[in-house]
Amino acid sequence: MQKNLIIFENTDEVETFITQRSFDELKSERVNIIAIQPDAQAYLKRKNIFFFNTTRFFSKESHQNILLKSAEVIEPFRRLLNIKDCFGIEEGYSNSFIFCLRHYSILYLLWLTEIVHNAIEQLKPEKIVTMKYKYPPKALNTILREERILCVIVGQLAAQNRVQVQLFEGREKRLGSYIEKGKESLLEVLKKFAFQINLLLFRYKRKGRKVVLYSSKSYSLEKVIGSFLKISDNFISILLNSNNVKDDVKNTLSLNRYRNMLVLLPVFSPGKIRRVFSRELNNSINRLSDFFSNNRQILRYKGVDLQGLVFSKIKNEIIPLMINLYGQTYNLDKLLRSIKPDLILSQMSRGIFYNLGELSKIHNITSVLISHGSHVPASNRYADMEWGEHGLGLMNTHYKYLAIQSPWAMSYLRNRPSSSIPIITGPLLFTRIRKDKDIRSSTKRKLIPQHYDKIIILHAGTPKFSKGIRPYVYETVDEYIENINSLIRAVEKLKEVHLIVRFRPSDYLKLSDFQELLVKSNCYNVHSKGTFEDYLTIADLLVSYSSTTVEEALQNRVPVLQYDGHGKYCHIKGQILDPSLKPGLDSCYYVGSEKKLLWAIRWLLENHFTKDIPDNVWNRHVFDDSEKVELSSHFSELFLDDK
Repeated sequence: MQKNLIIFENTDEVETFITQRSFDELKSERVNIIAIQPDAQAYLKRKNIFFFNTTRFFSKESHQNILLKSAEVIEPFRRLLNIKDCFGIEEGYSNSFIFCLRHYSILYLLWLTEIVHNAIEQLKPEKIVTMKYKYPPKALNTILREERILCVIVGQLAAQNRVQVQLFEGREKRLGSYIEKGKESLLEVLKKFAFQINLLLFRYKRKGRKVVLYSSKSYSLEKVIGSFLKISDNFISILLNSNNVKDDVKNTLSLNRYRNMLVLLPVFSPGKIRRVFSRELNNSINRLSDFFSNNRQILRYKGVDLQGLVFSKIKNEIIPLMINLYGQTYNLDKLLRSIKPDLILSQMSRGIFYNLGELSKIHNITSVLISHGSHVPASNRYADMEWGEHGLGLMNTHYKYLAIQSPWAMSYLRNRPSSSIPIITGPLLFTRIRKDKDIRSSTKRKLIPQHYDKIIILHAGTPKFSKGIRPYVYETVDEYIENINSLIRAVEKLKEVHLIVRFRPSDYLKLSDFQELLVKSNCYNVHSKGTFEDYLTIADLLVSYSSTTVEEALQNRVPVLQYDGHGKYCHIKGQILDPSLKPGLDSCYYVGSEKKLLWAIRWLLENHFTKDIPDNVWNRHVFDDSEKVELSSHFSELFLDDK
C-alpha cells in the first residue's frame, strides 16, 4: 500500500499543518513523515507522532555525492570571480564569497535535494505534502530557519517521478519594517561615530606603547595575548570582535592604563569608491550568470535545477554581504594606517579576518594565524576535498606566520603547503589540563558526586547544522544524535561506567530539544555549562567523531575512541577495534559500526585501562619540548624600544 509522504523542515510547519488540516492525519497509517530539523523532530516526538529523521535518506554515499557535486559547482566561481579593491585586496572577497555561497546555499540545496530524492526512491509515495511559503523577491537570506525553499525542490523531484504534490499555505514572510531598518541605520551611524572616538582614545592611551591587534577573545586567544606580558607590559591590545560588548566598551572608555581596547568596524565607506566596487562586483556576477546560463547542467542535481535559487541567494544576500565587507575593509585599512600595530594575531581567517591577513601583508605588519581547529592529513579523496576547503580559512592564508600546535597540523601542511612561515608552538588555543589527582578528585565530586566511583566516558562532538554543513568529515546533526544514542545504549549495559554528554546549545538545537531526542536512561547526563577543561580533567575516555576535542584529549593523555556508526570517516589514524582483529594498545582507537561499539568499549575497559600504556603512543600527538618555541619569545624583538 502506497502512503502519502509529509515533509516538515521546522516546528512552525507542523503547527500550521495541524491548524489547517488535522492532528489525526499525522497519526494515520496512510502517511510517512520526514522531519528535517531537530526542532520539528522534538515537537513530533513530544506529540508521540512517528517520523523519520534524515539519516535514512542521507548515507555515506550521499556525503560523497554532494561533495563531488559541490566541487563541480564551485570550480567556475573560483576560476571566474575577480573581485579586487583599491586597497590591494585580491583574494579576500572571493574567499568570503565562495565560503558563503558553498555553505549557505550550494551544500544546503544539495543536502535537501539528496534527502528528498532518496526519500521518494525508498518510500515511493503516492503524494507528497509540504508547506508553501509566500516570499517577496528580497526575502531570501542566510538565516536558513527562515529560508524555506523545500517546496521548490519537492515540486521538481515530484514532477520527475510523477508523484502528486499538495502544498499547504505557510505564513507570508515579511521584510523588515521601517523601524527595524531605521534601528540598523542608527546603529551603523553610532558605530561610525564610536570608531572615530576610538582613534582619538587610542592616541591618548598609546603614549609610546607597542600595539597588538587581535581578532577575538574566543578560543583562548586572550590568554595568548596575556603571555606577552612576560616580555613586556608596555603594550596596548586592540580587540576587533567582542562577545561581551558592554564590558569591552567600558574598558575602552576608561582613562586609566587599561591595555585592552575594543574597536568595532563600521560598514560605512565613501559613496564614490563604494559604487566603483559595487560595479566591479556586479560585472563579475554577470559574467558568472552568463557562464551558468550556457552550462545549465552544472547547477542541476538529481534533475533539480538550482540556478534560480543560487543566483537569488547571490543577488539578495551575498552581494550586500560583500559590499558591507568592503566597508569594513575600508575602515580596517584606516585603522591599520592610524594605529600602526606591531603585531596582529587571529584564530581564524574568514571574512574581515581574511582581509586582515591580506592587509597586514600589504602594510608589512607582522601577523600570526593561530588556527582554532584540528587539521589532519586526509585519508582519502573525499576527506581531502573537504579539509582543503576548511584550510582556506584556517591554514592557507595571507598571514605571515602560522602557529603549528600539533604534529598532525604539520602533517597536514606537508600535503597542503601554506605560504605562511610555520612556527612550532605546541598547543596555544587547545585545552590543557593539570594532571593532579587532588584536582581531578575535587572536580569529579563537584560535577558528578553521585557517580564519583565510576569510569567516566565523555562525549564531545562538533555537529554541523544545515546552515554550515561540512560533508563527510563532520557529522550532520541527525548523525550526531544517532551516534550519541548508540553510545547511550552501549553504556547502559556497563554498570561501572557513566557517560557525560558535553553539549553546546545553539539556535538550531536547543538543550530541551536535544534532550527530548536522546534515549532515556540513567546511565548518562547532559552538561551544557562550565568549561571543557573541567570535564576533560575527569574523563577516562573521550568519544567523538571529528572535533578539536580529539586532539585536545590526546595532547592531555586522555584516550580517544572515534565512533562513526556508518563507517565513513576516521579523523586520526589509530587502532581499529573489531572482534575479527587483534588490536594493540594505543592512545587513539576507531570503531565504525554500532554492532561493534559495545565490544569496543569492553575491550578498552579490559585492556587499555588495565595495562601500562607506552609513552610512544602518546608522543606522536605532541611536539617534543626541543622542537617548540614560545610565541611571545619568538616575537620579543617587536616589543623592544629600539625595534
